[in-house]
Amino acid sequence: MTGSRAVDRKGASRRGLSALRTARATRIVGLIVLLIGLGVALLVYTPALTNKAPGPTHLPWWAMVLMFGVSEMVVLHIQIRREAQTVSLSEIPLVVGLFMAGPVGLLLGRVVGSFLIFVFHRRQTPIKVAFNTALVFSSGALALTIWSLAFNGEEAGPAAWAAAFAALIAAGSFDATITTMAIACYEGRIKLSRMAREVASAGTLAAAVGTVGLVAATAVTYDVRSAFLVEAAGALLLLGYRAYASLRERHESLEQLYHFSEVVSGAHDVDTVLRSVLGQARQLLRSDRAEFLAFDFPGSLAPHRMSLLPEGVRRDGVAEVGTTIDTDPVVARVRRERRSVLLARATKDTAERAYLAEHGLREAIVVPLHMDGVIVGTLSVGNRLGEVRGFDAGDVRLLETVANHAGVALKSGSLIARLSHEAHHDTLTGLPNRHLLQQELDSAIAAVRMGTSVGCAVMISDLNGFKEVNDTLGHQHGDHLLRDVARCFVEVAGSRALVARLGGDEFAVLLTDVASPAEAQALAQAMVDSLSEPMRLDGVSVEVSASLGVAMAPLHGEDVSGLLKRADVAMYAAKANGGGVRLYDEGLQEAANPSRLAVVGELRAAIKDGGIEAWVQPKASLIDGAIVGVEALARWRHPVDGVRGPHEFLPVAEANGMIGPLTEAMLDSALSSCAAWLRRGIQAGIAVNVSPRSLKDAAFADTISAVLARHEVPAHMLTLEITETSLMADSPQAIDLLVQLGALGVRLSIDDFGTGYSSLAYLRRLPVNEVKIDREFTSRINSDPRVLMIVRSVADLARNMGMDTVAEGVEDAEIYTTLRGLGIGQAQGFHLSKPMPASEFPAWLDRYNEELAGPCPVLPGGRRPRTTAAV
Repeated sequence: MTGSRAVDRKGASRRGLSALRTARATRIVGLIVLLIGLGVALLVYTPALTNKAPGPTHLPWWAMVLMFGVSEMVVLHIQIRREAQTVSLSEIPLVVGLFMAGPVGLLLGRVVGSFLIFVFHRRQTPIKVAFNTALVFSSGALALTIWSLAFNGEEAGPAAWAAAFAALIAAGSFDATITTMAIACYEGRIKLSRMAREVASAGTLAAAVGTVGLVAATAVTYDVRSAFLVEAAGALLLLGYRAYASLRERHESLEQLYHFSEVVSGAHDVDTVLRSVLGQARQLLRSDRAEFLAFDFPGSLAPHRMSLLPEGVRRDGVAEVGTTIDTDPVVARVRRERRSVLLARATKDTAERAYLAEHGLREAIVVPLHMDGVIVGTLSVGNRLGEVRGFDAGDVRLLETVANHAGVALKSGSLIARLSHEAHHDTLTGLPNRHLLQQELDSAIAAVRMGTSVGCAVMISDLNGFKEVNDTLGHQHGDHLLRDVARCFVEVAGSRALVARLGGDEFAVLLTDVASPAEAQALAQAMVDSLSEPMRLDGVSVEVSASLGVAMAPLHGEDVSGLLKRADVAMYAAKANGGGVRLYDEGLQEAANPSRLAVVGELRAAIKDGGIEAWVQPKASLIDGAIVGVEALARWRHPVDGVRGPHEFLPVAEANGMIGPLTEAMLDSALSSCAAWLRRGIQAGIAVNVSPRSLKDAAFADTISAVLARHEVPAHMLTLEITETSLMADSPQAIDLLVQLGALGVRLSIDDFGTGYSSLAYLRRLPVNEVKIDREFTSRINSDPRVLMIVRSVADLARNMGMDTVAEGVEDAEIYTTLRGLGIGQAQGFHLSKPMPASEFPAWLDRYNEELAGPCPVLPGGRRPRTTAAV
């Protein structure tokens, strides 16, 4: 349907244009009829036209034909800006005819002589011939009428001169008026100010030119032999003017060439150079169009055509240009003969006439464009403005000079373009470099500030395993790998994003007009997934993966350096977690703060020396209130600052690759405490959080088995809490690991259930024992009916699948009561107890059990046991 509407619009446009042309032609024809009628009326109703010429010498009508023909041929050409103004000398024979020819001979000679010149010399179109002939006829009749009315038939003298001047001014003003009206027929309106200027100018010019004829007529009237002197003086004046006009035109051309050189030398890219060349060529040659055709241009400029037309710039691509190069006989001739071609208006050559007709031209010049001795294209102009004269050999030389300047300018522009491209692009992959990325990111942020874009995302990627490829196979293979990775990233990003190489194995991606972090993360994940298959390097199969950090504007800031830094911080966090995608958050920034760099060494030592402790938070059954277990929470006992919470050191551990050792330290501390409780007869299982990176460790199951054996703790006493996102990741390795852990007897719990991308299929396939409802839902369960429905659905789902449910973040008795009514199995939160050192748990448990057995048990609506544990 869209194509049909486009065709309809084009057809309507053509019909509208055709109707407009018809209307214009109708108006011109009406004007022609009016002119003929006016001329006939003047001849019929002016009886004085029968008067004879006042002078003794009488010229026949054919002599007047010759005189008017010569005057229309020998015209003065005055160039005003880009318009060719023609000054006719027809007023000279008009004055001579008034004095020396009868009215019939004068009018017949004027009409016939002018008509022959219009048809055979100027080769005007039929409509123009008809209009100009009618104008000559009517203005001649008007001049005769004014002459007859003003002159009383006496001897030639001041009275006759005055009558002649009146006739000349009237005819000239009439010509200007009618010509302006004809122009108005095309433009659709009459500009009175323009008409007034044209009439005043035409009348003055007619009187000035007519003075020469008046002098000649007066001289011949008194002595016929003076005609030779008048003719000689006129010829000398004409030749002198022609010489002056030629010199002036040459001077103007030199000035324009100088200006052209200045304009072109100021252009620094190929496109600007081409526009300048076409504009200056069109002005210098006074043509209505100019065209550049490139077919063998060096560098990155593909074959194409750029045309500067009256309506503006037009470009044609490779497909259209290829056809032109292969089939155009004029272009082929220029390339074959290595010289310019002048296609004149009166050319008889069939191929040239076909070329002109095909391109809608009356005349044209096509010159070769050289660069380092090679013809790389053509430069052409067509349709010289005005009908004074066509292109000639001088114009060919001028356009060749323009083409020579253009060749030098294009070479410089191409060099500058290449240097600019190299300055903004990576030489190995051809991708934009850091400098160009910063420019584009700055523009994207500016669009966000102005409200024209909802947001943007910048991603920084680092390759995992690239150093091993470089060290093992060499830098040549490493470069090959980088090019392959760049190609993968570009294919995934497509036109949606800009992919850049920052250096080494670090890449960056800019995604514009994006507001949702999920959309940016989806693209980042697709780029990570694009490297999932092994790559072949000279027969060697290598595997690399990517770590991508994502930062967004305005979410994470609105300055270039800040966003890049935050994306870099997120990338290192993803790298520390074994790869994948990580969205920036404030916790990561805290870890990247320079003031905290000293923490890295201290944390590493704490992990090694046992400074990481497992604090615990109890979990109670919602059925009878009994404590069924605890969750282990990491604390760092700093020798100076005291106990530090996880938000102070977990981001540091993630960013510096210490999550694995930290997890092992937590497991060792937690199971050591659990073993101590078992020896005291306390049957309280313990849950430990596991990072996604641990699920990628093939030896993690062996690590768990070894820690359990070392502390002699039964496997069912240990619960590993895994985030929903990491559990649902489509990783066969992670699935196998979870199956191994289940086979050991270790319990598996999905932490923060409902906040990620749930998959019931995985819940069915994996040995998951419980789900933990996140505090985001628990805290709003009594204030948001939709949250209540979600929690009820989770409880039903878990019960139907034989899983336990644990609600986190239980802060008060009201929530406690609601959860119990929904069938949730266990609760954990400040309503029971804040986190406490593991060594204090037995004493707390004794107090709790005493209160539970007392008159005010901790049941729904009951009070929380006291504890002295610090948070």
